[in-house]
Amino acid sequence: MKYLLIGIITTLIRIGGQLLIPVGPPSILEPSLFAKTNTMPVAFTIYGIIAYTVLAKLFDLIKDQIGGHRIKQGLLYGLSLTLIWTIYLWEPLPHVNALDVITYPLADGMALMVMGILLGLLVAKTKESRPIKWSNRNWKIIISITNYFVLGRLFQYLVIDIYSSYDSKTFETIIWATMTGVVVSLVMIWYSHYIQPRVSKIISLLMLFGINLFLFNFFMPLVFDNDIIDLLLRTFIDVFVVIIAIYINKKEDLLYESNT
Repeated sequence: MKYLLIGIITTLIRIGGQLLIPVGPPSILEPSLFAKTNTMPVAFTIYGIIAYTVLAKLFDLIKDQIGGHRIKQGLLYGLSLTLIWTIYLWEPLPHVNALDVITYPLADGMALMVMGILLGLLVAKTKESRPIKWSNRNWKIIISITNYFVLGRLFQYLVIDIYSSYDSKTFETIIWATMTGVVVSLVMIWYSHYIQPRVSKIISLLMLFGINLFLFNFFMPLVFDNDIIDLLLRTFIDVFVVIIAIYINKKEDLLYESNT
């Protein structure tokens, strides 16, 4: 019930943030069935509650290992989600305008950080901090995940021909893919330090990244008439290449070295 309550409150915060976003120019994408039938507010609310509740529940995978004040623990988790959502919202796409790359990260980030605060208040427990020391081994996983992510995206752009601005904004798209690989790798390294010892690290990272990305991507069909196959392919391939990179480099390469 705590997680459901967090999901409901987070959804309300996100809806409030949406109301503050200025109306931009008409999108080149067709509106969704929900938009055409004026049922989008209901659909968004239901999906939002489900999505944010699931994301809040994923906190269980790392909450017992994070040290420090309970609010700090929740905020750090909220920040990890925000980083992933923000970098994906910055992807150069034909329908994205200049204002979108500012307003939507702010609205989504605000909701996710509120979720983090609520997780700290209702779920986390204050405990002794676990000092983290950066290990040179982490550079290996950053380079590896980034390379695999960029290669995976090139495969999607050149072979599958997913919806993108690759043809018109090739340089910007490659830069974005590189930045995304770096951000994802840093978040995965951070998660790996706090995953519970009794749980498979690979499976936990798959859930933390894969479920998060899936839920993020499928907010889109609520608003626009998206190609569902396209969304599934980009989600699956992004997650697949990241997990393959993690697996190839072995689980030990993802661990921070602790001072304790």
